[in-house]
Amino acid sequence: MILRLADDLGTSKREMETGDVPKSIQCYMHETGASEAHAREHIKSMICAAWKKMNEEANNSCFSKSFIEIATNLARMSICMYQHGDGHTDQDPETKNRILSLLFQPIPIV
Repeated sequence: MILRLADDLGTSKREMETGDVPKSIQCYMHETGASEAHAREHIKSMICAAWKKMNEEANNSCFSKSFIEIATNLARMSICMYQHGDGHTDQDPETKNRILSLLFQPIPIV
């Protein structure tokens, strides 16, 4: 859920311009008559609620610890990739710099 909503926040403007299907933001706007800014805030609140639920479930889950870590890391990655726009399909400079820094720039040890 976090991945889907984060993707919608980062990509909805560009995808609507290219004629893609409506995203959660546009659906919320259509259903409630809300402005785009209000719809974006609502989607952000849904992401926060999903994080809370995920954290609560992780503490009392029957799933393996590795599965829980993978699911949590997927949610973290989606926030990182889409917080400055579409960091996957139409890379913004911020996301590109983060990835390059992570993979190719040495970490100084002091």
